[in-house]
Amino acid sequence: MMNQSLQSLLSEYSHIGHLFVDCMRRNPDFTCQIDAATGQEETNASVLSRSIRLAQALRKFGLRPGDVIALGGNNHLDLHIPYYAALLNGYPIAGVDPLFKYNELRSLLKITQPKIAFCQHTSQEKYKRAAHDLVLDLKTVTFEEGEGSMQELLGTYDAVEPEAEFKIAEFDVDKIYAFLISTSGTTGFPKVAAFKHRIIMEKLLYFTKHSNNARTMRTIGLNLSSIQWISGFFNAIIMPLLNQIKLQTSRSGDIDHLIEMINKYKPHSMLMSPRLMSVLLMHCDEVDLSCLKEIFVTGSKSKVNMINKLRTRLQKGTIIMEAYGMTETLGPVLTPNVNGPSGSCGKPTYGYAIKLVDPDTGLEIKEPYQNGELLAKGLCFTEYLGNPEETRKSFTEDGYFKTGDLLYRDEKDNYFFVDRIKMLIKYRESQIVPSELEELILQHHGVLDVCVTSIPHPDDGQHPVACVIRKPDSTVTAQEIKELVSNHLEKYKELRGGVVFVDKLPMTFSGKIVQGKIKELVLNAHRE
Repeated sequence: MMNQSLQSLLSEYSHIGHLFVDCMRRNPDFTCQIDAATGQEETNASVLSRSIRLAQALRKFGLRPGDVIALGGNNHLDLHIPYYAALLNGYPIAGVDPLFKYNELRSLLKITQPKIAFCQHTSQEKYKRAAHDLVLDLKTVTFEEGEGSMQELLGTYDAVEPEAEFKIAEFDVDKIYAFLISTSGTTGFPKVAAFKHRIIMEKLLYFTKHSNNARTMRTIGLNLSSIQWISGFFNAIIMPLLNQIKLQTSRSGDIDHLIEMINKYKPHSMLMSPRLMSVLLMHCDEVDLSCLKEIFVTGSKSKVNMINKLRTRLQKGTIIMEAYGMTETLGPVLTPNVNGPSGSCGKPTYGYAIKLVDPDTGLEIKEPYQNGELLAKGLCFTEYLGNPEETRKSFTEDGYFKTGDLLYRDEKDNYFFVDRIKMLIKYRESQIVPSELEELILQHHGVLDVCVTSIPHPDDGQHPVACVIRKPDSTVTAQEIKELVSNHLEKYKELRGGVVFVDKLPMTFSGKIVQGKIKELVLNAHRE
């Protein structure tokens, strides 16, 4: 239940735009953001001024509250200016992966129907082609200088109104969405989860109210998230609210650049996936992680041995939190318990009712240590935009969202992530949890990293395959890996699909495995 202080804050700020302006004006000289690729920095005052100027220009261009803007690009200092301008004017924001191929972009534009799109120059023709094929009246604006640029837009639609007289738009927050976030992730074509201002506001205000850092000290937060992810949407607004300097980079991701960023700027906090953790530990002699005081591990199941190894590279007292959440639940539904048992994602957090159910029968699981699908109700998305059938299928009759994730809890109500249900490998009548095989294979002294996936089989359904990265100078063989699994796990979990040795796994910059590419890799590779 919402307490009185939160209720009061929600009454004070009618939508996120008001919260943003108040935050920027409170500390105008504070650094808001840094682009590590260029070394450029920008203050709160500058970010606010540029956001207001763009908001004025977009009004003059003809946009009205409820008109959608599409936003995609690298994490440079201009990227979030349209984001903030949209919050000021009541434009729903559709985040676009800058690496989208034509068909993916076309699919997203078809769902979201934006009036204007901000993108890199290299993507502009792709946007124009998609808009033409969809018969969509779309204005494309590039971040680079020249024809069709954001600077040109600002010049063409320069507002007469002084910045000091700018009025934040007022609109029906129960009807107009704030965020339109693609949920395709690393697996396929998008559904778009739509979120209303009030839901986001309540979560933002709760986070800031309960953060130890909020409004008391300046820290640097490392933002590796692309704008189309829930973490990318959230970091753009939560970092300023938490008094954090938003450290990001406009440069395409590589591990050497990330190491350089950490060593130079010494961020206080960052979000990392277990895969990114693995890569950083491969370079542990090159990167100084002692600057980190808070690490949020998310994206997939973490490995205990990697967490323990990471701790040896950190200062005593650094908090590692294994977070659990997803796009549709607006991020975390569990509060990590730093003093809780190893591997736990925590306990239910503010704003949610959760329960576990049997994925096959739908019956609630009340006993501890039994795997079940986690269902959540509360600060969640409203609908999959333009897709009522998928929306209906995603909720139970009593309003719980079906996460599609397997978890269990202990007798003290600590929850533990097992795996995505759709990632489970179906062998005949049995289900194989990939993370169980990965944790075992990682125990081999010659294995640096591993990802277990599957290939189809006409009789058995699916056969598990291990993609393995050897440690330097390791001579571990496929037979050793297969014997390790067969000697320690049930017979049905054997690596019947074989082993593929690779130099690297297909990952995003933030360390998430790209599932479509890993499936393609094992289908076309030599499997031993």
